[in-house]
This record gives sequence, C-alpha cells and structure tokens, in this order.
Amino acid sequence: MGADAGRDLPSLAGRALDAFAESASRRRDRDALMDDAFAALFELYRRTSPAERRSPAGRTFSGTLAELLVSGNNPDRLSLYVVRTQTAAENARYEAYRPACWRRSMLEILGEEFVPWGDFLRPVDLEAVPRIDEALAAVADSAVEGEDVPDWVPRSHWWWWEPERRRGGEAPRRQGNGTLDVVGD
Repeated sequence: MGADAGRDLPSLAGRALDAFAESASRRRDRDALMDDAFAALFELYRRTSPAERRSPAGRTFSGTLAELLVSGNNPDRLSLYVVRTQTAAENARYEAYRPACWRRSMLEILGEEFVPWGDFLRPVDLEAVPRIDEALAAVADSAVEGEDVPDWVPRSHWWWWEPERRRGGEAPRRQGNGTLDVVGD
C-alpha cells in the first residue's frame, strides 16, 4: 500500500496496526481499545481498493495484522467483541438496529478484506456469527423504518437492507457520509 494523491496509506496502515498492538498489550479499556482498532481498520478499508488490499504491501499488512489478532489480549477482546455483537443483534429490537449492523460489518470487513476469521477467531466465536445473522434477521421486522444506509456499506452486508426488504419496500437511501459514530447514527 503506497502513498497516493492525498492518501497516506502507510500511515493509515500503521495507525491500524498500532491500535491492534495497543489492544494486545494493554489490560484496561477493553471495549475502547477494540473499538479504536476497528475504527482505524475501517479508515484504512475506506481509503483502499480491493486491489490495494491484495497487493504485496496489502498482504504484508494483513500478515502483520493476523499476528496481532492472535497475540496478547486480542483473542479475549475479539471474543468479547463477538459476544457484544451478538447481544447488540439480539437486543436490536429494543435498543437500536444500526449499531448492531455496524458491529457485524466490522467483523465482516476484518474477515473478508484483511484476515480470514478462521485465522484468529476461536471456534465458539465462529459458531456465534450465524447466530448474530439469525438475530439480525429476526429483529429486522421491528427495526426503525427509514434509516439511511451509509455509502460505504457493500451490498453483501445484507443486514443493513433487511428491515426494508422485509417490509417489501425499496432499499433505503444511502447516506452521503461514512460516519463512525454508531451511537449517533
């Protein structure tokens, strides 16, 4: 991943690796550290193309990231992230559907674009992903209508469009921003 016009991809990649390294080494702020790491990874994802992520530099980044994901506190933190994603999905009918979608998408981006889940998720966490999807599908009927889908969301992240699909309507509007603020969205 090289630096292109207006994009300092090495710095973005470095920030993402630093965030996962900090998560691996620090004992406190479990949620905040993993959320920061996913935010940094998301920023890298947003600013790179699939070809850049598959380039030699992209593969080097993913290899280093894979090592970090299985080191230190990260296995426990990732497991907690999966558990909290499942909880968010199961409670989406009562709390908010969109934050559950955000968390699920972060797992998908990590596993599809950078490091396959099987390389770092524990078997129990791998088994939880279908339950997360089932929970999102189950609560989609009661999700808030009219929520915009951020423009960065790939069509393969079906959970964002599921509420409207279940109502038999058109796909929701895409928002012009890619905000990271899952609470405010």
